[in-house]
Amino acid sequence: MLYNTLLIPSDGTAASEAVIRFICSIQKTILAKVYVVYVVEVPRSLPLNECPPTLLSIAREVLEKAENIALEYQAEIEAQIIYARTAEDSILSTAENLNCDIIAIAQSNQKLKLFANAALNIYQRAKCSVWLLNVK
Repeated sequence: MLYNTLLIPSDGTAASEAVIRFICSIQKTILAKVYVVYVVEVPRSLPLNECPPTLLSIAREVLEKAENIALEYQAEIEAQIIYARTAEDSILSTAENLNCDIIAIAQSNQKLKLFANAALNIYQRAKCSVWLLNVK
């Protein structure tokens, strides 16, 4: 099967970084475009365009780390910050908008967990393949 576009949602954990490392290590083999996204969940009390500076700072740090990992593997990624109310809906819509073939999600210690246990819901609702990568 040919994979053209992969989406990696990252929450900045070691498990997410391990998934980024894995995908970057195989990117040249599978010849896929790789997107790494960090979802900033903006509180409902604020407009979406008024992200708290601390959340934005965290997002930038996470994506900078992803870009550094890509450099280590001489891989190419596109890193994006997404502002949303809920992470899972924004991950699904981003995957659909980018015509992703795969969403690669980190699992930690065999628990389906990412962004408040959204991984299972993403797996069930995604229109593309979902890789749930267990990282111990």
